[in-house]
Amino acid sequence: MNDEERKNLGPLAALVGVWEGDRGMDVAPGADREPADTPFSERMSFELLGPVDNHEQVLWGLRYRTEVTRLSDGMGFHEDMGYWLWDAEREQVMRAFVVPRGVSVLAGGDAKADSRSFSIEAVRGAPVYGVSANAF
Repeated sequence: MNDEERKNLGPLAALVGVWEGDRGMDVAPGADREPADTPFSERMSFELLGPVDNHEQVLWGLRYRTEVTRLSDGMGFHEDMGYWLWDAEREQVMRAFVVPRGVSVLAGGDAKADSRSFSIEAVRGAPVYGVSANAF
């Protein structure tokens, strides 16, 4: 990635590449609906996307994919894919993604171009920065 592309990505530039770890712990209902601990590994990949022209709005961002695998049997149990987006003019960071269980999310929040951390939020059913899910 060159300096111009890094500048265009604002606070997202540090994410470019592939990130892996094997120290995750998922605590969720098991088959019997009782809480179960599931150790997992995770792989996230981020690649340059942009510019994305939306009339007067110009976004730069990253196409990403997350894959989560149980350490006990090597089977995948979660996946999501989508985009991290940077709107420099409005100083907004966004994450748009889909989980293949019928869930889609557009989360967003304020950030400066040189931010090293930021917060994003999505609210179920909100028309801006919301979560939409299937009826289950």
